Amino acid sequence: MSLGRAWASVLTGVIALSGCSTAPTHSSLVGAQQGGQLAPLLPLRRFIANADTVSGYVLSPDGERLLWVQTVGTDVGLATRATADAARPGGKTFATGTLARPYAWLPDSRHALYTKDFTGDENTQLFVFDTQASDFQPWAVTPWPGVRSVYLGGAEPGSGRFFLSSNRRDRATFDLYEADSTARTVREVARSDGRVLGWIIGTNRQLAGRVHQLGDADGSDVAIELLQPNGSWKAVKTVNGFDSFWITRTDVQAGRAWGTSNIGRDKVALIEFDLATGQERVLAQHAEVDLSFGVWPPRQGAPIAYVIEPGLPRIEYLDAALGADVQAAVQTAKSRGWLDGEPVITRPSSIADDQQRLVLRAVTDYQPTELLLDRKTKEVVRLTPADRQTDTLLAPMKPFSFKTSDGLTVHGYVVRPRGVSGPAPLVVNIHGGPWARDSWQPADYSGTQLLANRGYAVLNVNYRGSTGYGRAFMMAGKGEYFGRMQKDIAEAVQWAIDNGIADRERVAVFGASFGGFSVLSQLVQKPHAYRCGVDVVGVANWPRVIENWPPFWRNRHYFALFYGDVAKPEERAEMLAKSPISHVEQITAPLLVIHGANDIRVLRQDSDEVVAALRKLGRPVQYMEFANEGHGIRKWRNRVAMWRQIEDTLAQCLGGRSNGFDLYQLMPR
Repeated sequence: MSLGRAWASVLTGVIALSGCSTAPTHSSLVGAQQGGQLAPLLPLRRFIANADTVSGYVLSPDGERLLWVQTVGTDVGLATRATADAARPGGKTFATGTLARPYAWLPDSRHALYTKDFTGDENTQLFVFDTQASDFQPWAVTPWPGVRSVYLGGAEPGSGRFFLSSNRRDRATFDLYEADSTARTVREVARSDGRVLGWIIGTNRQLAGRVHQLGDADGSDVAIELLQPNGSWKAVKTVNGFDSFWITRTDVQAGRAWGTSNIGRDKVALIEFDLATGQERVLAQHAEVDLSFGVWPPRQGAPIAYVIEPGLPRIEYLDAALGADVQAAVQTAKSRGWLDGEPVITRPSSIADDQQRLVLRAVTDYQPTELLLDRKTKEVVRLTPADRQTDTLLAPMKPFSFKTSDGLTVHGYVVRPRGVSGPAPLVVNIHGGPWARDSWQPADYSGTQLLANRGYAVLNVNYRGSTGYGRAFMMAGKGEYFGRMQKDIAEAVQWAIDNGIADRERVAVFGASFGGFSVLSQLVQKPHAYRCGVDVVGVANWPRVIENWPPFWRNRHYFALFYGDVAKPEERAEMLAKSPISHVEQITAPLLVIHGANDIRVLRQDSDEVVAALRKLGRPVQYMEFANEGHGIRKWRNRVAMWRQIEDTLAQCLGGRSNGFDLYQLMPR
C-alpha cells in the first residue's frame, strides 16, 4: 500500500516559470555534454496528456463487443464497438473525466461499469451505463457522499447484476451489496461485524465466504470462512497476520480454491487450496522472486498461466494449447509488421466466457500492442493504433542488480537517454510503499520517458523493504526506513556513477508518498551532492501520518513493526526523530513540493510544514498545491501543470532540456 491551490494560482506559476528557464534547450549542446546526440525534443503533452490514448481493451462476456479507454477531447473516457468491427478505427465514446480502475463489462454483455474518485479523497463511486442506449447517460450506483464503494465482480451469467462492497453504513468496515443495472436497485447481501477484511464470491456467482479477522487489533490471525447453508460461518483456514494468503477463485462445489500464498516459504507461490482439509498444493513458484499474478479463465477453473518478474517479466502457460495459440498469434502479428521487435511478454488481458476470443497484450521493448485473437478461426486483429515511432524516439528500460555494502542483492531498472553513450544527469525515481516494487515498463509515452527525452538517465531501485523479492527481503527493511533503506538508494546511485551511467555532479531525487519521504531523507542525509529534489505527497512526520489514516485500513500492524508504535512514548519519539520534519534545517538543495489538498494517506500538513520551515530558513523551495486532488495528481490539466513545473525545475538544477510553455497544453475543454 502506498502512502500512491486553486487552478488559477497554479497556472500563474507555470506561465511565469515557462519563460525564465536558464537550462539549455538545444539537443546538440546537451548531447555534446553527455557524449552523444539526444533524440528530438518532444512536446510534454505527448507524454503526460496522453492525447492519443487508445488502450486497455476488454471483451464482453459473450465475446461480441469491446470496451476500452480513449482520449475524448481533452478528457478521458470509455469507448465501445462490436468485435465484428474490431479492425475499424473509432467507436462510440463516452467522456468520464478522471477514470479510475476498474472498468468492466457486466455479465449481460450490455451494461458496463466504471469507477470515479472525484476529488482524490478515495471515496470512490460506481457508475453503470447501457452500451446499447442512444446515449451513455450513466446510472450513479453509489451516489453516497463521503463513502468508499468498490466493485467486486459480476453476479450470475447473462444478468445485469454485480457485487460491490461499501462502507456506507460504517466508515470503518465494508458490507456486501448486490446492484441490479436493469432495475437500478441496490440491496444489502451481508453485513460486516467490524472484522470482515473481504468478501468471497464463488464461481456460482453467489456469496461463498469471507476473510474474517479474529481479534480487534490489526495483525490478529485471519480466518478464511465459508458460508454454511444455515447462514453460519465455518473456518477452513487460519492465517497469521504477517503471512500472505490471497484467494482469487473459490469453487465450493468442487471443494477447491486457488490463489497465492507464502505460508511456510519465503516467496509467494501460486497455490491450490483444499477447502475440506485446508491443505495447499503449490502450482508454480520461483526461486528468486514472488509470483506476480495468475491468469484465470473467466468464470471457473484453475489458473491457466502465471507471471513472474525476476528482471524482465515472463509468462508461463499452464494451459499448453493456449500458450501455443498465443505464440502463433504473435508470429502472425510480427509477419504483418505490427510489432517493433520481439515481445518481452505477451499475455491474455481479457478473455470471453467461452475462451475462444481473447485480447492479447504483446509488449516489446518500446510499446504494448493489443491484439484480438479468435481461437476458432485463428484470425488476429490489431486493436491499438499504428506505430507511434517509440522505437526511434524513446529509450528502453533495462534491469540491473548490485550487491549492497552489507551483502544484500538489490534489483532495479534504468533508462538511459537515447543517443547518449556517456554519463548523463541522473534522476533517481523512488517508488512509494514501501511495500511495493518498481516493475519493468516498455518505452511508451510516460513520465519516465519524458525525463529521458529531456536528457536524463532515470534510475528505479527496489530497495530492501520492497515487495516482490520474498519475505526476508521485505522484512530486511524493518526499522530501517531512515537507515539501510536510504543507503540502498544511495548505493544504487553510486552503482550508476561507477558504471558510467550517471554524472556524479548532476543527480536529482524524485519520489511520491514513501518515495517523497525518501526524497526528503536523501536531501537531509546527503549521501551524494544532490542538486535538487521533487517531493510529491511525501511523508514528513510519521506519527501524524499514522494517527490520521482512514478508519477502514487494516494493516497498521505492519507499520508498527516497520516504524514503531505511536501509542508508546519512546517509540513515538524515535519515529519523530526519524522524520524529515525534525531535520529540515539540513535540506539545502532546491526542493519542489507537490501535494493534493484531499490526500487521506499523507495529510497536506506534512508538506505545508516542510515548505514553511524551508522558507523561514531562506532555502530555495517551490510549492504546488492542487485543491481537487488527493494522494496523486491525476487530472489532465493538473498533470500538465505539475510536469511543466517538474520539467523546468530539473532543467534549472541539472542542465537538461525543457520544452517551454505550450499553449495547447492548457486549451479549455
